[in-house]
Amino acid sequence: MSRIGTNGTFQRIIGQNNQQAMRTLERMATGYAINRGADDPAGLIATENFAARLSANQAEITSIQRNEAFLNIRDGALGAQLDNISDLDGLVVQAANEGGLAGDELNAISTQVSGVLSGIERVLPATGIDVMRDVTAQMQVGTDEVSGDPIYEEVSLSDLSRVMEQDPAAAQRLVDGARDAVLQERAQVGADQRAAEAERRVLEEEQINVARAYSSVKDADYARESSNLVRNQILGEASIAAELASRTSAAAVLRLLDVRA
Repeated sequence: MSRIGTNGTFQRIIGQNNQQAMRTLERMATGYAINRGADDPAGLIATENFAARLSANQAEITSIQRNEAFLNIRDGALGAQLDNISDLDGLVVQAANEGGLAGDELNAISTQVSGVLSGIERVLPATGIDVMRDVTAQMQVGTDEVSGDPIYEEVSLSDLSRVMEQDPAAAQRLVDGARDAVLQERAQVGADQRAAEAERRVLEEEQINVARAYSSVKDADYARESSNLVRNQILGEASIAAELASRTSAAAVLRLLDVRA
């Protein structure tokens, strides 16, 4: 009975070592320390929470990156508008000095102004501000016959070619107003860009920390698992050797008893 009990103990130890070795091999094969709930229930809950946070963070980062791309497009478009307005400024000043210009030169200036305005119109959708219609000025168009008071008309940048001919000062106010509006809008876009970049950096830093925490719980430690595998193999081989030695000793005792009999 003693030998049978000893052999049973050896068999149980060998089975346990084999089971532990299989789990170690599973962790090494998958790369995960937790492959089922029974491996670490508390760790499983933690990793699922970490995974949910990682997913939410990534969604927020992606959204911010799309917004940053949109802001970059707007910033570039507003920069192009400033270049166009600078061209208009030069043309308005040039046309205001019409005393030294011939009729053909004035026509050429008007043609250039129309071309620049067309360029501004094409860029408008990407800027977020309609300087062609939102920027206005008052232009005097006559005098009231009864009161003698001046009569004004509200004009916009889209009317610039006509305004230049009738009221150069009003044309200059339109151009200056358009420049100020675009500068203010570009400054706001710049502030939005900095805010988005700061928010993205915070989320990316959090993403790194959460991913590190997730990995520390979820991922297998290959060095430790390799050591465990070697340990299980040694214990298994030792158990087998011990069982064989036990069987050999029992057989020798039986032979000795048989000889004495």
